[in-house]
This record gives sequence, C-alpha cells and structure tokens, in this order.
Amino acid sequence: MKKSIVSFMLLLAGLAAAAQSFGGLQLAPECSEFLVKEGRGRAQQGMEIYGRWLFSLEDGGHVNVYDFKRAAAGKPDAGKPVAGFELASSRPDNHANNAEFGVEKKRGASFPLLYISNGKVGSDIEWTCFVESIKRRGKKFSAGLVQTITLDISGFAAKGYEPIFGAPSWLIDRERKHLWVFSARQRTTPKVTLRAEDNIYIAYKFRIPALSEGPAVTLTVDDLLGQALFPYDVWFTQSGCMRDGQIFYCYGVGAIDPEHRPSRIRVYDTDSGTICAKYNLDEEIPYEMEDLVIRDGWIYVNTNTSPKRGQGNPIVYKLALPK
Repeated sequence: MKKSIVSFMLLLAGLAAAAQSFGGLQLAPECSEFLVKEGRGRAQQGMEIYGRWLFSLEDGGHVNVYDFKRAAAGKPDAGKPVAGFELASSRPDNHANNAEFGVEKKRGASFPLLYISNGKVGSDIEWTCFVESIKRRGKKFSAGLVQTITLDISGFAAKGYEPIFGAPSWLIDRERKHLWVFSARQRTTPKVTLRAEDNIYIAYKFRIPALSEGPAVTLTVDDLLGQALFPYDVWFTQSGCMRDGQIFYCYGVGAIDPEHRPSRIRVYDTDSGTICAKYNLDEEIPYEMEDLVIRDGWIYVNTNTSPKRGQGNPIVYKLALPK
C-alpha cells in the first residue's frame, strides 16, 4: 500500500511539472466533425489522404477507403467505404499505427510509396517500417511490399545520441525529403513515466531510402543526419505527421482517462527543438485520437471509438492549422 501511495504521489508531481509552460502557442481550436465512418472491423489506427481517397487503417492491417471529395462536400453516403483491402504487411501483431505517403512512386503504382509504422511494443516487427506500393483499378485497391526499413540503435548512445525505448513512428517530411523517427526515452504511459522530467521526446533524422537500395534497409548511427529533443509535457503517444520540418503529434485517450491521458496535439519544430503550438482538445475530441493528416490548411484527426463503452461510429475531425 505504501509503495502504491508513493507511486501515485510521484505521478501527481509529474503531472504538475508537465503543467508548467514549455513555450508554444496555446491554440483555441477551430474543430468540427468531418466524417463519421461506417464499416469498422477492428480498432482504428493510422490514416492517410491522397487525391480524393482517404485511407483508414485498422489494427492488424485492414484498410478501408473512403471518398474524401464526397466527405468534403458533405454527402450523406460519404461514411460508407468505397473499397477495402489488406496491407501486404497485414498480420495480427501489425498495429498499423501510422501511414505516410512518401515522395517516390514505384513504376506502375497509383500512389507514392506508403510507409507503415507498427507501433506495437514487444512485437518482433516493432523496429521495422513496411514500405508498400498501392495500386488502384477502378474501385479495387491492392498493396505489395516493396521494402522494409529497420532501425538499429545499438551504437547511438556511444556516439552521444539519446536512445529511444522502442515503438518508433516513421514520419515523412515530403517538403524537405527526409525520414524522421519519433519516440521517447521511455514508455509514455503514466505507469512507466511517473514524472515528466524523467522523460523526453526524441526525433531522429535520416534520408528516405530509395527503392534502388534494395528490399531490406537497416538504418544505423552511421546513417543519422541529426537528432531533435523535445520537452515532455503530455502522456500516451499515438501518431502524427510532418510538414516542412514540423512534427504534428497526437496523444491521449480522450474521455476514457481525461486526468492522466487527455486529448492533446503538440507541434514540434525540428530546427529549434521546441514546442511551437499546443492543442488541448478535451471538449472538442472526447475520443481516442490515432493519427493526423495535413491537407489544404487543415489537420484531419482519425479517432477510435469503443462500442463496449457505448460510443458510436469512429469519427474523423477537422482542425484548423496554426496561423
């Protein structure tokens, strides 16, 4: 009992420390529901948008495709998937936590290469990014695995870099043509990180491996182009995206645990290593945020809902970018 009380007090102290300002513009969010999705099979995870298609990933690797153009026009049938397919990397322990279109396109493909982060701690594919090529024929979509990228951090500490605990999130900066890996010093759950000052968010900068480098690429400390460290002021990482050197990342589980794991988005500047914008979304987004996509001046937020908790269909929210 005494140990539990001490742990709880440390957690409260950590939350209080996190409440201190680390800088960054506190935004009053302009937020609305964009799409209420039908056709859910499993928990919602990563999301990406390209052209008129919105790709919604589920735990395990199934993908539902929605018509983004019809959703933007407010069509009543936009919530119905127009297609569905399995990722080439689909398997029970592929959490499909994040999806990012890159800058290279395989010959004959309909879309740029798609980079899939697993995000499942303890899986034997935890440190691997799956690079897939997507083809569309009418309303039929298919995926093929064209490359794997594995992160090896064994030499990082010896070279003076901060090592991450695991669960790398692979982010593509299409404007600057870099691959970033985002994670933290230790797990971001309240049970592991009791105090904010004990943890830090970490981002590694790499080239985007070309397909010509072969079907299996391992990135080591010799490939590292830089590192950015960010203050830790929010718990429970989900996923995110990049735009021109800035990382947009979402956190928390919404109304399930508003005290310890509230709905938060942070915008990190990789040039300065600072938080440049903060969204606190307790009222606007009560559901578990899963992934972010930037499109036409807006952030699209994929969420997961829990039928067991009486929550309805999962929702994609539309959130204004920082001005």
